Amino acid sequence: MTTRKFELARMSYREAETAFKDNPVILIPMGSTEQHGPQTPTGDYRLANALSLDLAQRTGAISAPVIPFSEGAAARHFPGAVPLRRETLYNLVWDVCRSFTRFGLDHIMLVCGDHGNVPIMENLLRDFKDSQGVRLAMVEQYRWFTPEWLAEIYAQPSPPIGHGADPIMSLNMHLFPDDVRHDLVETEVKQDFQGLKPLGFTQMRFDKNMFYLPVDYNELSPNGVRGDASIASSEVGAQIWSGFLDRGVEIIERFKQVDTRCEPSSW
Repeated sequence: MTTRKFELARMSYREAETAFKDNPVILIPMGSTEQHGPQTPTGDYRLANALSLDLAQRTGAISAPVIPFSEGAAARHFPGAVPLRRETLYNLVWDVCRSFTRFGLDHIMLVCGDHGNVPIMENLLRDFKDSQGVRLAMVEQYRWFTPEWLAEIYAQPSPPIGHGADPIMSLNMHLFPDDVRHDLVETEVKQDFQGLKPLGFTQMRFDKNMFYLPVDYNELSPNGVRGDASIASSEVGAQIWSGFLDRGVEIIERFKQVDTRCEPSSW
């Protein structure tokens, strides 16, 4: 008796050939290799990969090998960062998706664990539909947080989460505790940019007005911290992980019912 494999890297091509006959959902985990504060490992792609593997096991999907690098330009000044040019990331993911559609697979979902990849991937999803006649899907698990869920997780309204702190630290404490350096935790040391309130790496706000202005991460926070790492715990990480799995399973099961085929179109 053989156990069903849900990780493509562990399959022989004959096993993949058999599995592909059922047109399973293909999950493509994506993350980054970049700073997440002084205390948390650079490889956040491991979180996306772990999520993809757990979701595949629960839904009958197949998890492809992880893409460990991101666009990541805003964090490129920190040691350990491995950013890709936007066109490199676009072409890489395109070729990975095409390697599945050429075998007739048409339920492909990106598991995107880095928000900086999202604008590039949104363009790719639409271009792929127009060119190949297949609607790719994407989930970004950190966008599943709601104010109500965050308040429940952290037992306080509007918890001080942010890059370089939580939720990434708590998730690492839950999944990869040996790699978290509690002795290196630092507090946030900068909050604005020339008196402007940063909403991200490309958006600024003053008073009630928003406009676009690109900045790098070290300009917002020299130590890479944009939140309060003291709120992190393995218990919080476990609670977040359980919620991610519940939401991810629901989305994948619904995605299975979507007719992703469409007529290619061109301008």
